[in-house]
Amino acid sequence: MDEIALNEKNIFLIPVSDCLGNPAAGKEFYIVYAPLAGKMLVADEEGISRQLDAVVDELTVSGDPKRFFSKVGCAADLQKMSILPNHTCNFSCSYCYSARGRSNTVLEKDKLRTGLEYFINPGRLRERNISISFIGGGEPLLSWDLVRYGIEYASELAHRHGFNLLMTLITNGSIMNDEIIGCLKQYEVLPDVSFDILEDAQNKNRRHFDAVCRTLDMLCDAGLVPSVNATITPDTANRMDEMLDFMDTRFPRIVNMVFEPVVSDAIFPTPRDLRDFYAAYLDGFMRVRRHAAQKGKTVTCRIYKNIDSLLERGCPSKFTLTPQGDISICYCTSSPREKQYAARTYGHIDTAGVHIDDDKFNMIHGINVYSFEKCTHCYAKWHCGGGCMCPNDLYDDKHLDEVCRFTCEMVKQTLLERLNERCLDESGSNLQEYIEKLI
Repeated sequence: MDEIALNEKNIFLIPVSDCLGNPAAGKEFYIVYAPLAGKMLVADEEGISRQLDAVVDELTVSGDPKRFFSKVGCAADLQKMSILPNHTCNFSCSYCYSARGRSNTVLEKDKLRTGLEYFINPGRLRERNISISFIGGGEPLLSWDLVRYGIEYASELAHRHGFNLLMTLITNGSIMNDEIIGCLKQYEVLPDVSFDILEDAQNKNRRHFDAVCRTLDMLCDAGLVPSVNATITPDTANRMDEMLDFMDTRFPRIVNMVFEPVVSDAIFPTPRDLRDFYAAYLDGFMRVRRHAAQKGKTVTCRIYKNIDSLLERGCPSKFTLTPQGDISICYCTSSPREKQYAARTYGHIDTAGVHIDDDKFNMIHGINVYSFEKCTHCYAKWHCGGGCMCPNDLYDDKHLDEVCRFTCEMVKQTLLERLNERCLDESGSNLQEYIEKLI
């Protein structure tokens, strides 16, 4: 059976000899990976030729693969809402994705109320598990009265209609007081603080290091332990272990961290710049993730988390309420000043209610793994879903080739790591030693 025929059955051959220290000169080894079946094995070319037909039925999942994916078929099915209260920010982060949209625009309270009533509506949605995130845009806590109203009203609606509601607040960490903490605790809102961790990195890219540390201390002391989201740049790609050690020492109660690679056309003027960054990032990330696990903590990123998911679309479509009262597919597109705004908004709210352009939603939501020819035979496609819309909109094709290369490499290294752990558990030998014994 040739490789294309295997791919059509969602079975992929991933060459991995370059990662195994060349256990047998002249032999090429592969991971035989069946993501829909949740199975994989490692074999050389001879073993594949000899054994694959015998196991292909076991690795093949029959029927339409769409049953594994999101059940969102239209805007009325959405379970995730993002609320951007304003376009105002007291930071000027060097890599900010929404900097072009800065203004004094603040979401009107009536539009927020109408949006919540549409979203938390048993007549709209059968599913009872929903989530709402208050996020920037600007800094949400600069509009605290509006955010507090949104938290309280969303909780009231969810209780009235029998929804299980998860709420999060993403903040730059510069504003915190007892009133905010009390509200977050009362309504079980999970705080997520954007923080580049190392003082020199924070003050270079975001500033206000001491203020964010005070906020983290206040939250932890109140028993409202936040997660921390750090943006990794070329300056910190080789310093992630240092970042983890700082967090473990300075904020020992904080367990969950996200180390997300920066997306910026300004930082990476050439594809080679982006490739070099990704190489450094991947090396550091795989190492720090293991380091964190030894400390009982987690370090992750969007692509790594997606390896445990099956996706048709790179990011879940959202009901994102912008400060203008428009409805966007993603919080990264939030202002008319952004070039993709018109292409990524599919509705609006006015005094007459919520207006959804279903055809436009279906068009935007339909940009997925089936939209890109290069995804057809890619082994990472069901963990990538065609990629995140933010870099897809920002980068040119050659930069996006580097995003694809990086995504595939992270999937490959993660699968190898899991195979290695399996070998150690089952035989006491690591993967390379196990293969050498078989040769």
